[in-house]
Amino acid sequence: MTINLHDFFSKAVVGHDKSRARSVQTAVGPSSIGGCRRRTWHELMQTPVTNPDTDRLAAIMGTYIHAGIAEAMKREDPFGDKFLIEERIEVKDVLVGNVDLFIKEEGIVVDWKTTKVKSQRYFPSKGQMFQVHIYGWLLEQNGYKVNYVSLVSIARDGEMGDVRTHIEPYDPAIAKEGLDWLEALKDGIAKGKPAPAPEEKLFFCTRYCSFYDATGEVGCPSTR
Repeated sequence: MTINLHDFFSKAVVGHDKSRARSVQTAVGPSSIGGCRRRTWHELMQTPVTNPDTDRLAAIMGTYIHAGIAEAMKREDPFGDKFLIEERIEVKDVLVGNVDLFIKEEGIVVDWKTTKVKSQRYFPSKGQMFQVHIYGWLLEQNGYKVNYVSLVSIARDGEMGDVRTHIEPYDPAIAKEGLDWLEALKDGIAKGKPAPAPEEKLFFCTRYCSFYDATGEVGCPSTR
């Protein structure tokens, strides 16, 4: 046998992921808000990728899980009367986001999060809360009545009993805080301010950040 199945698998799934619309988009979306300011700054500046060989497997598996869940939701609502599923929502000149699920009758925004069991102790994070409330805000600005926002954490290495949910009333003030976080970065760029200080450690940046740069001349050197 001449085929290397490891390389065959890696090349196929990474190539497919890079070709997807979400992977090639350059606009900053809700998922970038509330995380590492330095990374979002590079996204806004459209800094060239300095670390192309990041480990993409977790993100790729998350994408496949999202796609599978979307198909399951469509089975529950085949005519699209009850739900919005993977819906692109935009407020022009402000932000664009892809809402995983919106349950119209209940006014509930749902965002699926894939992770590991051990990482669920950090669930939900501040950035995740910003993200789901901003999805609520985007929907509200487009004429939908939003009552609640929810995050559902799905552990890739867990069982059904490890699925965790968080739900709370939709709060436009939380959405505004997240939008202000992004606006402050944009304002700093417009005024020519230097890049924010690195916020993530070397272990994380080398493996998962496309803008890691040991020299710091183009990308980010991490907090070291």
